[in-house]
Amino acid sequence: MKIGLKHYYGDLHTHTGFSDGRGTPKEAFEWAKASKMGDFLAVSDHEGSITMQKWMETLKAADEVTDETFVGIASYESGYSEEFTDEDGVAVVNGGELNLFGTDALLVEAGYPTDFKDFYEKLRKHKGTIAFYNHPQEASWPTDKIWNAYDEFGVYEDGIDDYIVGMETSNETSAYNHIHELVYTIALDKGWKFAPYATTDTHSGNWLSGFENRTVVLAESLTRAHIIEAFRKRHVYAVQDKNFQVEFAVNGRIMGSILSAKDHTYHIEVEVLHKEPHEGGAFKRLEIISDYGQVVASCERKDFHMKWNVTLESETARYFFLRVVNEEGKKAWSAPVWTGRKPDEKVEAVKGRRIRPEAMKVIYTSSEKDSCKACEILNPDTKTYWESEETSGEIIIDLGEEKELIGIGYRKNYIAYEDKEALAKLMDGYCYEVSKEEQEGYEVVASGRVRNYGSEHYRSFEAIKARYVKIKALNAIEEGIVAIGNIYIYEM
Repeated sequence: MKIGLKHYYGDLHTHTGFSDGRGTPKEAFEWAKASKMGDFLAVSDHEGSITMQKWMETLKAADEVTDETFVGIASYESGYSEEFTDEDGVAVVNGGELNLFGTDALLVEAGYPTDFKDFYEKLRKHKGTIAFYNHPQEASWPTDKIWNAYDEFGVYEDGIDDYIVGMETSNETSAYNHIHELVYTIALDKGWKFAPYATTDTHSGNWLSGFENRTVVLAESLTRAHIIEAFRKRHVYAVQDKNFQVEFAVNGRIMGSILSAKDHTYHIEVEVLHKEPHEGGAFKRLEIISDYGQVVASCERKDFHMKWNVTLESETARYFFLRVVNEEGKKAWSAPVWTGRKPDEKVEAVKGRRIRPEAMKVIYTSSEKDSCKACEILNPDTKTYWESEETSGEIIIDLGEEKELIGIGYRKNYIAYEDKEALAKLMDGYCYEVSKEEQEGYEVVASGRVRNYGSEHYRSFEAIKARYVKIKALNAIEEGIVAIGNIYIYEM
């Protein structure tokens, strides 16, 4: 594949002692450059902690370190914050943090805007500034709240693509790292044109040298102007191994491009390279991801250098991007190529009445482990769950009597931020079945992936009479044990 651009590796999310990290921006830039483990670094201290003097020092340090071998970028972490309590009594911070770069100006001198509209208006006034969303949809940090909810990305509007260009699909220090890719596809499905970012979010120093995550741009040359222009064009991919190299094109257009909506045939070209092959590090799977995060084509073989061409037909697809997985489970994501089609119009699902928890009981679990805790999926406590012993799990709920059902809701349990092992068990895939009989006659009423974290994931279906509900759960992580959080069942 001939793209005529070079691959440059770096990190756009780092901190120093100018906010809540270590050292100074000058030390960070010099450390990263001396490590020779990347081509650029952005220092992105929290805007609320940066005085004008600190900001001027950051700009100066970025300029002083920049030459033909390395680019320093002065940036900052800003955002917006609007808090409310939802119907289940959970505190939600309907906002969060974004990294801003490409400008010499600060968005605000202290504090964060109160909502997205305020944030966006300020962003538009700062010509040249671009931003990307950080660590989307986390919980229990710093307190028992859903944080970085971002209004579930329902705030997209025309013109916003000029300013907000990406989202972290991998944040090396986030406990919720495995959730970010899912949230990324949620945003894409709502019309956002995001490139993926893999960052470190380091607060502990060791800039570049102590981490593997890199964001890679395809640019003409190693200058700050060309690097930032590549981000604007979304000629970007994200890697969890600094030695991964990825190229991806659709109909001859590279990642970040937008095609004509008139196209229905898509010729996809892929080339991936591991620049430092080692035992156990070979690529094992290439996947083309399209609408709703679905895999529409895949290639499986073990190699350190793979080329793959595939042709797909679609009259509905809105985007395609590449996901790469190696033997160690490390991933890479290309920016999408968009087809030019608009997202579906949002249709609000009609909810009926929640069946009271005390009217239901769990009568079967596929795993004996903690079977006594299965009833906790029906209680209102969003911090309790039932855990399986396998990558899949199954529970049957008895409604006590036959009812006319119209929907099922699910809320991922949220767990202490530091408990990464428990977080990894959150249910991802589901299949809901109902029946009038306990042992037979089950009919599938809904299936898919849980498409949100900060709120209830609700699936409606045509009214059906049933007494028994079967919940089948799958983990998103290969060989990972699955846990089921809160189930809500709705009747007419």
